[in-house]
Amino acid sequence: MRLRVLVLAGLALAATAPAQIRAQTLPQTSAQTPIDIQPVVALKPTGTLGTCVYKPTAQEAPFFNRLSDGEKTTGSMFHGYSIRGKTGTYVAWFGVVRGIAPPATQGGAATLLVENKYFDGMTDCHIMLVQWTGDGDFTAKLDVDPQAIPALALVRAYGKVTGETAGVPEVQVDYIRVWPWMTFTFMDLAGNDHTNPRWKKYAGLGSSDNVYNPYPDRNYYLHMLGDPAEFGVNLTP
Repeated sequence: MRLRVLVLAGLALAATAPAQIRAQTLPQTSAQTPIDIQPVVALKPTGTLGTCVYKPTAQEAPFFNRLSDGEKTTGSMFHGYSIRGKTGTYVAWFGVVRGIAPPATQGGAATLLVENKYFDGMTDCHIMLVQWTGDGDFTAKLDVDPQAIPALALVRAYGKVTGETAGVPEVQVDYIRVWPWMTFTFMDLAGNDHTNPRWKKYAGLGSSDNVYNPYPDRNYYLHMLGDPAEFGVNLTP
């Protein structure tokens, strides 16, 4: 297990942090939800790894600044976190997109089914990092082309929790940031896992397997998350 060491500001600037690789901001109308998509770049091992504080993009910053201190980090090895009982709270939850339901009517909202992942406020300097464990599923409603968000991508959805049905909270999304495959990885440093058993069966993890991979390839995600062809708009109930 790799120790997470905070890189000092001067050294961090020399590293390639996720926030330093400019995210792609998709063009949108006034009715569409703002979205940033992290570009996929070739990752080359340098022989060193560093940990940096999460930094929002320019478009993300106003939404990040609306978060209370208690909602900027959402689960760690030292502090538990629950996505339940948060109705009315402004949140920014990380998670993996399992299902995508297109708008039921023209001009309506798309709905994402998201597998929550804990986040302690820190990330690798060269790639986005969240915890492998999480607190279950939530749904995210937003006005965006469903094709813009890949199945099994990592997202951070900002917005107010509008309700909860059968233990599954719903977020009305004000802004969403998207990390496609090759731009994020996992670390197993937070306990109290409440992940939906439905998703766990897709993870081919043995007791001795290492969750963390600083330079993931397609096989890493297939092994951890499953085949995208079975998820997104193709997910069956």
